[in-house]
Amino acid sequence: MASFQPGADHLDEEVDVYNRAPDHGYEDFSTEEGPCAEQPTPDPMRSTHAQASWLAGDPPQGLQSEGDFASSESSQLRQGAQISGNTNTGSGLAHRGTAWFTNADNAQDAGEKASSAVKADENAHLTAPHVYPNRKFSYDPSKPSKSTRSMTVVQDPWHITLVQTPQGSNERAAAFCTSLTKIKSKYPHSEQESNPGMIWSRITQVHKKLLNKALLSVWVLTDWLPYQLMYTTRPDRTVQNFIEQIINDMPVIQSARREQYVLKLCHSDEFLQNAQTLESHEMIQMYQKLNTKIQLMLMTRGSYKRHLARTQEDDRCPFHLNQLLGRAYVLNTSSLIELIHMCSFSQFGRNVKSIIKEAQTICTLLSLVETNEITNAVEELQKIQPRQLVEFLSLSHVVVCHCVLAVVALSQALCRLIQIYFRSFNSDFQVGEALSSPPQAEAKHNPDPLRFTVHAAYRLPLQWTDSFEYFSVSCSLTYAGKELCKTKKTEKFSVATSFFYSVKWNKKIRFPVEIRSLPFEAMLMLRLFGSKQGKMSEPLAWAALPLYTKQMLVHDTMLISMVQSSDLPQLVFPGAADSQTQPAEVILQLDFPGASKQVFERPAPAPIDPYMIVPGEELVKKICQVSEKQCVTLLTENEKHFLWSSRFLCHSGITYLPLVLGSAPDWSRDTLPDIYRVLESWTFKSPLEALALLTPSFPDQKVREAAVRQIETFCDEEIEECLPQLVQALKFEWDLESPLVKFLLERLLKDVRVAHQLYWLLEDALDDLHYRSWYQKILAGLRFCTGSALRLELQSQRKLVNVLAEVAEKVRTGDKQKRTVCIQDRAARHFMNKEKVLIAQYFQGGKLCSLPLNPAVVVQGVDSGECSYFISNAAPLKVSFINANPLGKNVDVICKTGDDLRRDMLVLQFVRVMNRIWLQEGLDMCMVMYRCMSTGKRTGLVEVVPDSITLATIQQECGIRGPLKDGTLKKWFHLCNKTAEDYEKALENFLHSCAGWCVVTFVLGICDRHNDNIMLKPTGHLFHIDFAKFLGHAQRFANIKRDRAPFIFTSEMHYFLTEGGRNPQRFQRFVDLCCQAYNIIRKHTQLFMSLLELMLTAGMPELKDSQDLQYVCNNLRPHESDLEATSYFTSKIKESLESVPVKLNFFIHSIAQGASIGRESKVVQPALNQTNRAIREASILGYCVKGTDILYSMQVKIENGVLMAEKTFSQFDQFHNNLQKHFVESALPQFPSWYRLSFTPKRRMKLLNDYLKELFTGPCRGSELVCRLFLDGPEQASLLKPTPPGRGKFTSHIQLCISHEDNKLAILVKHIENIKCPDGSAPDACVKTCLLPDPGYDTKKKTGVVKHNFNPTFNMLIEYRGISYLQGRVLKVTVKSTQTSIAATNIPLGKVNLNQDMWYPLGDCSV
Repeated sequence: MASFQPGADHLDEEVDVYNRAPDHGYEDFSTEEGPCAEQPTPDPMRSTHAQASWLAGDPPQGLQSEGDFASSESSQLRQGAQISGNTNTGSGLAHRGTAWFTNADNAQDAGEKASSAVKADENAHLTAPHVYPNRKFSYDPSKPSKSTRSMTVVQDPWHITLVQTPQGSNERAAAFCTSLTKIKSKYPHSEQESNPGMIWSRITQVHKKLLNKALLSVWVLTDWLPYQLMYTTRPDRTVQNFIEQIINDMPVIQSARREQYVLKLCHSDEFLQNAQTLESHEMIQMYQKLNTKIQLMLMTRGSYKRHLARTQEDDRCPFHLNQLLGRAYVLNTSSLIELIHMCSFSQFGRNVKSIIKEAQTICTLLSLVETNEITNAVEELQKIQPRQLVEFLSLSHVVVCHCVLAVVALSQALCRLIQIYFRSFNSDFQVGEALSSPPQAEAKHNPDPLRFTVHAAYRLPLQWTDSFEYFSVSCSLTYAGKELCKTKKTEKFSVATSFFYSVKWNKKIRFPVEIRSLPFEAMLMLRLFGSKQGKMSEPLAWAALPLYTKQMLVHDTMLISMVQSSDLPQLVFPGAADSQTQPAEVILQLDFPGASKQVFERPAPAPIDPYMIVPGEELVKKICQVSEKQCVTLLTENEKHFLWSSRFLCHSGITYLPLVLGSAPDWSRDTLPDIYRVLESWTFKSPLEALALLTPSFPDQKVREAAVRQIETFCDEEIEECLPQLVQALKFEWDLESPLVKFLLERLLKDVRVAHQLYWLLEDALDDLHYRSWYQKILAGLRFCTGSALRLELQSQRKLVNVLAEVAEKVRTGDKQKRTVCIQDRAARHFMNKEKVLIAQYFQGGKLCSLPLNPAVVVQGVDSGECSYFISNAAPLKVSFINANPLGKNVDVICKTGDDLRRDMLVLQFVRVMNRIWLQEGLDMCMVMYRCMSTGKRTGLVEVVPDSITLATIQQECGIRGPLKDGTLKKWFHLCNKTAEDYEKALENFLHSCAGWCVVTFVLGICDRHNDNIMLKPTGHLFHIDFAKFLGHAQRFANIKRDRAPFIFTSEMHYFLTEGGRNPQRFQRFVDLCCQAYNIIRKHTQLFMSLLELMLTAGMPELKDSQDLQYVCNNLRPHESDLEATSYFTSKIKESLESVPVKLNFFIHSIAQGASIGRESKVVQPALNQTNRAIREASILGYCVKGTDILYSMQVKIENGVLMAEKTFSQFDQFHNNLQKHFVESALPQFPSWYRLSFTPKRRMKLLNDYLKELFTGPCRGSELVCRLFLDGPEQASLLKPTPPGRGKFTSHIQLCISHEDNKLAILVKHIENIKCPDGSAPDACVKTCLLPDPGYDTKKKTGVVKHNFNPTFNMLIEYRGISYLQGRVLKVTVKSTQTSIAATNIPLGKVNLNQDMWYPLGDCSV
């Protein structure tokens, strides 16, 4: 709370501060304990002694004697009663007394009393020592205050009452407090469903055909058994059903209530949801993908402490917004008592200068604002200029009356200014007596144009007044960022001086827009310009004013705090104007008409036309064609006009609601009935469609309310997926009690994950300077709703992040040369010792903290030995946290500074959304999900995926030319996967995950792709990291793009997929999978465009305008059919595969990284999985000579026995050569070279034994491939199953997909299997088609050529237009190679299964 300290020193200091600069030193009163914590006791008021000079007669009735005054005043003040008595602050001293001039009629009597008092004792001064008691202004926030205390100074006819309002004096803030209190009361702490206090596992629903997998192996721990229980269960089984099986196997707990049991992940505090299936939990899916052991803990709900749940004390705690905000966001009220007492003017008859000085001091405390009424009253006083009391008493009756009236006018003007000031700016006090309220009138009946007066600008900085001669203001009327009429400007005026420097225009502004046509969401934009003689005006500050608040048009005088910036926000909504509720900078005074309050009432929807016609086929086709752009910002004006003209014929089957409503010509009262009719009659195909209605293109509150009603149907996982966009949409809300704000605050009450993610998104959004005040209020509401336990946990996370950011910044900005030396000299790495200590100190005293990346993971310290940093310019910090759960492993986190991680968050959010869509469509792309979080400006955290390695590190294993070789990946996966089963699974995982990331990186235009930001796991999963460049914003060197391929798919990846060309059908599968995933995503173009459009105002340079949206729309190609899109994406795969600059870029990057720092070799070693075909040991027992050969007798120990074998030295040499084809060189022992060999067989036997021992105990131990190469030879050594034979009796087949619609026959030529030339060579194949009957040979068409391939992939589209029927027609397909026909087939089109991929046998052309 504030302490009020009147006194000369204090006031002088205040004046100096305001005159020097408009900056305030506000004190932050928010505490870590939250709003319900006990507030610190303020400093007491200083005791002051003062003299009071009485002008006339006795003190007023009810005024006590001097001895009783101090104690009674202090008592009344503490009890909230009215206080009589005032101070003279002209000299800064507190004075007792009052002005007895209430009007001109009694002024003469008062003068006579004063004269008689002076005659009685001319030399006497009526003095009264007055000591102010120590006044403490405090209250208990835990107790709702229905009757707030007030402070009143009574002095007829002017007085002012200030009432304390902890919820804020501003109307918007007070309404927000009331709204949140109602929301929280709906969800009491006693309801466990809405107050779980635990973290539930995320749910990702999958298609039922994906559930037909192998059974799950689950290990269950309990507190009742000292060992784990192992279960094999179906993945589609519900958690509750699985719990019942466990209980049935444990007789000791069979009698318990089974619904009270839950399953928790052993490594974290994450609980499975009993009503969901095991497979639907995201963590279970991740365990399956990564082949990780699934460990669960069975426990009762009561045994788990719900440490994050709200309590009864939280329910009782009232919402005091200003307390949660702190003084940085609330008007400084430390001088309120002075302001009250300054209205007394107790010595005006003695010295006019002191009165003027008092008025100036009041205006100083009110941000240097001086209204016209104050200026006029001061001028009237200056005309009188009485110097002494005797001189004043000698004045005539008329002059005395004139003086009294001037003082009364000045006091009333100051009282009015105080009222306007507290109404305009948010404070913890408000004026008790409201200004006279004018009558209400309906705005829809008002034909008057919008008009107001730009009165003056106050508190101009000295550098402005010194640099510019003239100042002017421009006024514009906007709606959704678009101007409704021409901008109006004031004349250029110079600075005038009265009390302070100010510019007074008194310019009347009149807009040619009638009030009855004014949209409710219209904004008034104001810009202040400075200019010199003969030079252009320069923008200095801006302000925005919502014209309607609480359905009322702005009226009367308004004070607006302008933002000192030459740049305007990208879009201006009330959130941007919220910071102007604090008098922090330049103050602008606007005077609006106040004769009546204009009330806005939304019109009713237009009636439905019963005779409305059904749209024709051509009209529907045209609507669909226009709607393919998916986003209203991409529509042309003609397209908007067309859609709006057809608004009543549109429906969800042919277009999207945001496109129709966004095409409205305006949002005036005349247009709203039609808009509301379309809105109410619309049926959404999906609730996700409503996200687009939250973009800034739709500020209408009724439209946004309809959108929120759809979003309310989202599950918590869907809310989390689109939460970043919803936080951005908060910028476009009209007030803090909007449906979207209420919805988010209600959801966070029910789910800890939502509360946690929303908190960090709001924290990150505070970096937006224009909307910081807006977000700060919503964040205060979040802290109120979450309760004290979760609030303290979030504060603890905030401190941890600050420590990590500090350490990461020290590492990043440290000496790069010293950092490099430490990496190269790994035995003497002491570079980070001090930084590690800083992080470890945070956990001193056994402190625990949940991770900001995952609130379910609780950590208790750091593993200093595992902390390091990565090789890059940003030098990101890697921190290894110790899991507080004894069964959990260490959790590695990367802390980055200097990079904007919001881009990474956005890309990973899109990956998560795409993966969910694929799973729901029955397509598992084996995507590895990891978390990323931006925690502040250019600071954030990234989750480290365990056992992952960069592609560059893998390529390094094959030497400096590794990036240019094709067999690198194949060798590395052979080394990491010992068995055929593991290798086959890794290859399948690679095929799917690589295809998924090809689609992701292409659609989002992710650039700066090199081999250090492509990661791989031994299980085959590929994923990308570091998304600093996306949406096609590639790095350029000498105006040449560094990224030359659509996405990363290299010949090295192709070689691994096809086993060096031995299995080309797998590449065909890869192409088909890419195209299938691409076409599934294309169906949701509208969702992705909405998500991107909502992020346009986030401040990311790569995503700022409609061109960036157009880039993604062009990549998704929503206007094309699936066959056309398949052909298009296949061409991109081939373009990427044939891109030489990609591998050259990899090579240069590896050289640069290796030359500058040197890379540590790292081979990921998975757990050893021995099989019956794995060699445990091999040794040569002896040798014998057979002819010219020397045979070495060996004993080979395998898992289930011992084998005996014989090999010559040349066979050993061939065996080693075969190993070099399948494994990286660094993983193999050195084979005895010819110059090391002795001519004696005994010497050779010893060297070969050393070689075999090192081979079967080194990285290749346990490998089934090594065993096959060693025992069976290279012909039988492959870990993969042989390629299946051809289809049917013909070995050659062609795959086609044929469609027929809108009189267009489309033929997608996909793949050919086992095609060859007559001489057995690989053909340069192309496919020619002809539509029979064709007497004129007009239907011949052909594809492009695929060179030198037995199994070519085409995915090329051939189209025939004007084909109205298929019955009786035949498609002739011919395969040619260099003009020679090598195979053909005839396909009767009347019997074809349309829109399906079908294989057709190819025969000899003569047949």
